[in-house]
Amino acid sequence: MRLRLLMSYLQNGIEKPWQRISSITAVFVAEASFVLLDPSHDHYSAISAYLMRSPSANMKGIPLFQNFFWSSSTNFIAERLWILRLLYSGLNANDDTQIYIRNAIFETLLSFYVSPISSHESKELIVQIVKKSVGIPKMARYLVEQCGLISWSSCVVSSLSWSPCRSDSFVELTVILEALNEVILSRHTIEWMQKYALEQLVELSCNLYKMLVERVEIFKGKTQLVKLILQIVTSAFKISQKRKVYQPHFTISIESLLQLCEVVDECCDGRQSPVAQIGLEAVLMSTPPVNILQMDKEKVSKFVRWATLIALQPKIENIHGLENFACIVRLQAEEETDDSLISMLVRWLAASVIVGKLSPRFSNSDLCHSFDRSKLNNLLSLMEWNEQRCEETNRAFACEGTLASSIFFLQQLQCTNYIVLPSVVSALCLLLLSSLSSAVFAV
Repeated sequence: MRLRLLMSYLQNGIEKPWQRISSITAVFVAEASFVLLDPSHDHYSAISAYLMRSPSANMKGIPLFQNFFWSSSTNFIAERLWILRLLYSGLNANDDTQIYIRNAIFETLLSFYVSPISSHESKELIVQIVKKSVGIPKMARYLVEQCGLISWSSCVVSSLSWSPCRSDSFVELTVILEALNEVILSRHTIEWMQKYALEQLVELSCNLYKMLVERVEIFKGKTQLVKLILQIVTSAFKISQKRKVYQPHFTISIESLLQLCEVVDECCDGRQSPVAQIGLEAVLMSTPPVNILQMDKEKVSKFVRWATLIALQPKIENIHGLENFACIVRLQAEEETDDSLISMLVRWLAASVIVGKLSPRFSNSDLCHSFDRSKLNNLLSLMEWNEQRCEETNRAFACEGTLASSIFFLQQLQCTNYIVLPSVVSALCLLLLSSLSSAVFAV
């Protein structure tokens, strides 16, 4: 009798020949048929009452969503979990997304996730629904642009930063970050965030960075989660680079970058791994720091050694020892590209030196105001300006020699790749001229 009622419910909802039945309706009918075969089932009475009240299926609605999700019965937990599993199974194509959008499903789910009454089981199912939905382009755009998925994720991360450590929380965080990384790779999402919403991604990146640095002990061994965090931070830097000059950009201090390197190295237990390579890429995608010249010599040396080993890892992972410099050069020269980590590292260091030398904070203020920087159009004019600056300030930095030797060494690894050579030469000239000037003044 009940099954006949269910079939009538479905048939009456079909208004025209060959009408497509929505996935959520089809899944509901399938699940309800199993429930109605067992009168002792927890949901038997609720589904029977619903079918008695609803003569036909609404192909643009979600059966029993309001009744089960906001249930006040004694069996409310089981009913909520049942409808959440139904939502997960019923989202499969673009046509289904319109039903979810029309019924404000994701606004409800995201709000409920952060509410005090949300259980761990409910949260786990909600993040699984979110992850599945971002695989559908139309729904992914809706979640990012209309539901504030990135800001919502930032709030979740922020709440986890001060909450007690629970394994289920990190499972949920991993799923959320997997979904976000999938969304951010979309060209449409990148363009939208570049124009309007980079600040949301920056806030999320800062919260993730804070969590990673402050709670590094709990991230040891969780390489997948650390990798996802670093990918988010890298994406924020990449999108920031594509913005217009007058738009806000994402920048962090050199001290924070070095701290990130230390945390990544600690999470990897000092081993060179793919996670460490992603960490180095995140650092190198950041804006070259102006004040790297002011950093402690030992810290700069430690960073360059770590970065060089990580950058060389893809070439030497099958070699048990590097016996000489020629071996390193030969390996690096085989397939050198502009996107290699070695190339990115030497460009980043050279750019840091150049912008640092040109920064007004390291020069005599009167000299900076009197000199027209637009005249720095070639290496000779740059050298003359730097020489005048050195004479006026008589200032040298302890890490200049370390940076010069590091850039020179890394450029040698470039071999036939001369694209970055002009920047390298400029950086070396600025560094060596400062050292020579300081030596002359000392004499």
